[in-house]
Parts: sequence; structure tokens; C-alpha cells
Amino acid sequence: MAPLESRKPRHGQGWRLAAALAMLAGAAQGAPLACASDVDFPPYVFTSSSGFAGGAQDTGLAINVLQRALRRAGREPAVIERLPWKRCREMVAHGQIDIAIDVPSRELDEKRFLATDAYAEVHHLYFYSARKHPKGAPLRALSDLKRYTVCGLFGNRLDAFGIDPSRQDIGSKNERSAIAKVTEGRCDVFIEIREVVDSLSERDATLRDLFNGPALRRADLPGDTPTGLHFELSRASKDGRALQQSFNATIRDLIRNNEMTRMMP
Repeated sequence: MAPLESRKPRHGQGWRLAAALAMLAGAAQGAPLACASDVDFPPYVFTSSSGFAGGAQDTGLAINVLQRALRRAGREPAVIERLPWKRCREMVAHGQIDIAIDVPSRELDEKRFLATDAYAEVHHLYFYSARKHPKGAPLRALSDLKRYTVCGLFGNRLDAFGIDPSRQDIGSKNERSAIAKVTEGRCDVFIEIREVVDSLSERDATLRDLFNGPALRRADLPGDTPTGLHFELSRASKDGRALQQSFNATIRDLIRNNEMTRMMP
């Protein structure tokens, strides 16, 4: 597996053509269509270089769970597209795509989707400048975030943390960019997911060194509770309820049998 540079969004017109071709191929094969954010989210969904020609392919724990659940339901493996997150969910809501991958618990919408059980839980931490805060972590309570400018990655939603939009900077395309803003004083803190930081650190030595550099410190987000990761199924699908049951049974079995770790790429 080639080292990851970071969580990178895909840009340009290419994804539109790729999405259309994948949908046509999926429809022809009778395979379900699934979408995930176009920003890498390791170890759950990310792009890895592999194969005979070193081509890119999407991999991750979420994809492995997805395909296992579909196999249990007697369905073909899903055709997976990486799309801007809002577009991904809207296409699932309108029945153009069958499954959305990695929906956080706080974003679940039972009126528009059929949600599965959480297959994993993630935890939040934050980075801050050691120079700007030499006495230690600046946050004592989650409400303290209201006093700071907070960085997140492109497409992230920070409203759930009680941060006013005027104090959010979610323009960073990767961790390097967000950390640069913190060390340069353009952001006070950068919120990230602990499991993503750990995964990136294992795969990319330069990122690991950046996370652990002398200019940066990290701390757990105060009062943070684990956030579940779910699949959402289209209510327009005629077998949506059956798929929901298959996903839930698969997730429960994998958790009960302690198989999730073994399925991690």
C-alpha cells in the first residue's frame, strides 16, 4: 500500500463522468450503487494505490463491511462512487444511489433514509499551537470553542460543536493545510478524528512527524462522546428494509465475533 499524502478531495469535471459511467455499469449488472465522500477518511474509506498497474482503488473498513452485508443479502458487490458529501446523500434520498457510506450519528435523517446500526465509533481530538498556548490545552469545556476560530477539513460540519459559522474555517483540503493555519495563527484549533490521525500516522511518516512536531500539541475534545458511523439506505429502494436487516445482522455479528479489527485494511 502506497503511503497516503492526506485526506484529499477530488476536483474537476471527471467525477461527474465517472459517476455516470459507474451508475450505468451498476444498473447493467444489477449491482447496488453506493457513495462515500470524495475526501479520504482512513481507515474507513480511502483511496489506495495497488494492483498490477498501480491503479487507484477505494478500500477501507466501511467498504469491507458494505460488501459483506450485501453478500449476506445475496446481492452483487456494490459499485462505489466518491462524490461531494451533500450530493452523495441527496442522490441516495432521491433513489439515484442506493447506499450512503459513513454517515455520522448526528447527521442521520430517519425521515429521508433507512439507517443501519453503527458499525464503528470515532472520537474527536484537536490540535493547537504550542507557541500560542504554552501553558497547555486551551479548551476546558466544549463551550470554550465559541471563543476561538476553529479549522476543519473541506466539507466538514462543525455546527454540532456549537461553533458559529463566522468562526469556522472549513476550507482546508487536507491535514497539512489545516495544521499550517494553526501554526501560523490563522486558526486557534483544528478538530480532527483520533482514529483518522492514527491511521494517517501509520501510513505516512511525514504526516506522523507533522502531528508530533514541536510546534503542535493535541488534546481530546472536552466532553466528547463517541460518534457512530452508519450506512444510510434509500427509502426508494424496493428491498431497502431487507437490506437494512442484512446490514444490521452483519454489523452485529462482526462486532460480537470481534471481526472488525481483522477486516481493517
